[in-house]
Amino acid sequence: MNEVFLQYAWQHKIYHPELVSSEGQTIEVIHPGIKNTDGGPDFFNAKIKIDGTLWAGNVEIHQNADEWYQHQHHTDAAYNNVILHVVKQSSKETLNSNNRKIPVCELKINDNIRQKYQQLYFNDQWIACEHAIKNVSSFELNQWLDRLLIERLESKSQLINELLKSTKNDWDQIFFILLSRSFGFGINGLPFEMMARQTPLNILLKHTNSLFQLEALLFGQAGFLTTPKYEDEYTLELQKEYNFLKAKYQLSSIEQHLWKFLRLRPVNFPTVRIAQLAHLIYLTKGSFDQLLLVKEKFSSFNKLIISTSDYWLSHYQLGHLSKKVSTKILGKQSQHRIIYNTIVPYLFIYTAKHKQEDQKEKIIDYLYQQPTEKNKTIDKWAEIGIVSESEANAQALIHLKNNYCDHKKCLNCHIGFQVLCKM
Repeated sequence: MNEVFLQYAWQHKIYHPELVSSEGQTIEVIHPGIKNTDGGPDFFNAKIKIDGTLWAGNVEIHQNADEWYQHQHHTDAAYNNVILHVVKQSSKETLNSNNRKIPVCELKINDNIRQKYQQLYFNDQWIACEHAIKNVSSFELNQWLDRLLIERLESKSQLINELLKSTKNDWDQIFFILLSRSFGFGINGLPFEMMARQTPLNILLKHTNSLFQLEALLFGQAGFLTTPKYEDEYTLELQKEYNFLKAKYQLSSIEQHLWKFLRLRPVNFPTVRIAQLAHLIYLTKGSFDQLLLVKEKFSSFNKLIISTSDYWLSHYQLGHLSKKVSTKILGKQSQHRIIYNTIVPYLFIYTAKHKQEDQKEKIIDYLYQQPTEKNKTIDKWAEIGIVSESEANAQALIHLKNNYCDHKKCLNCHIGFQVLCKM
């Protein structure tokens, strides 16, 4: 039983209610306090009766009372307002830096709950609660999924806040960076983002009438034209054009070695994705407004046939000839991933920061109106009895798996709470 579980038990009061200090004082918890996620005591502003006297202050939790001294809390004034030291096992008295004795209380947790926690934490199923989640009520599950949807939409806020600083609040440049990152589809997301950060959108906008120049700029900024792995006439023409534009705009590229090709299908090579991004910018003339209309349900995006220049019909890499195909369009599944993983979260954060509450609601409603886009994760959820009824549910379930289940954060999950304490 680790310290995290002790904190959880204290926070949710899942312990034997008859608490007594190591010196025989009766302890009644009026309020366990507010969990502290930064440095200092584990819980702030607790209210506790000790032998009938009400105390207000902080609570520190350890597995063993000795840890108070191992962590040097007895020399730290930040712990002088601790009114109770909660432990699994008491071995010695606790003194603060003023040499004041702090009551020590052993927490006795129900054996059934402790066993459930161990079963969750140590099993190797696809999700820890696979054996029990079907018994969680649909009301509790849907409430949690609603919260997780908002959490997922807000998950890009940290990156956007950083981009707001680096771009001096240029929302168009931020969208270009996020859109570019989405064309990496995970494995090449970071180099796409790095390329876009190095490429001012206003420069691309000057060349939206020429797909060739857009390709020269993007492939050059991606590092593919510095020392091409293969060379042909088109590659050399791109290189010549990029060198001219690079000097004109004083651009600098990222390193070519950052891009990943290994174990990717050729159609997913970053070179093909860069060509498709160039084509999208060419089609929209760099005006992304038509991609961002929630009221149109992104129909304008869906109507765009995002393909490549003719060169890429017979190439997957620059200078390397391959069998010619009729088209290399961006598929519907890829378009939907860009919409749900990039455009929707961007709009949600944009409307939140601009206090456009009605637009925020439209974005959320849109997700609840869309059918679920099938993928391996959603199919696996269905196998264990959790069927996604909308794209909103699907996004929440993906977030649950990636950010809670995969990291065994059962103690931070409402479903985990239901399994531990209610079932």
